[in-house]
Amino acid sequence: MSAFIEGRNPVIEALRSGMPGQAVLLAESLRDAGVVDEIERLAKRRGIPVKRVSRQSLDARSVRGAHQGVAFEAEEYRFARLGDVLASVASRDRCLLIALDHVTDPGNLGAVVRSAEVAGASAVVVPKRRTAAVGPAAYKTSAGALSWLPVVQDNLAQAIEMCKQAGFWVAGADGSAPDTLWEAPLDGRLMLVLGSEGEGLSRLVRERCDYLVRLPVAGRVDSLNVAQAATVLAYEWIRRGEADRA
Repeated sequence: MSAFIEGRNPVIEALRSGMPGQAVLLAESLRDAGVVDEIERLAKRRGIPVKRVSRQSLDARSVRGAHQGVAFEAEEYRFARLGDVLASVASRDRCLLIALDHVTDPGNLGAVVRSAEVAGASAVVVPKRRTAAVGPAAYKTSAGALSWLPVVQDNLAQAIEMCKQAGFWVAGADGSAPDTLWEAPLDGRLMLVLGSEGEGLSRLVRERCDYLVRLPVAGRVDSLNVAQAATVLAYEWIRRGEADRA
């Protein structure tokens, strides 16, 4: 199976990262020389053919209608292994992982991966069932981050236990938690776990967290969406590290 990646930045980042694929598709009407030259150069270096196709054919395959005249027929996404990720960060005193508990919206998945990559996280972990597909919508909202940051698909409860054994503290985001992100120990080797907007953390996952943390709310809306919450919590982890170095 192949993944249809659409949009200029996601396609360019996918090519830069070395993602394997069958073809790059450019709309016949696309006249942006800078973008076309960059894509053709990257594709040629990888030995991937570039095909000119009608904009209508791209429209027919587009998920969100935002392909910008560019698409990439890539190979199906290859998930990373948690053991490999943990081995690669074994010597680090500070390391961030973000886990998603049954987040089924691919746009949210892509947005979380984008925030995680920008924040310097080492991977995003998702369960094997009831999770968003790593497809066009996720690639689009990740703005290319899915081409760089590993995503692990595993049994989430078992993944949490593996991370604990590797020296990670596990913090679950929960609106009823006693401590806010200002008070909770969000530093060092940390795994942040966030649940779906409708259901939050599942019981088994919540029970395996070392502690729970909430975001303070000052307005009338009672919560952020999962991607926004992941961004806030990840940046608090960054802030703690910078404070330690000051």
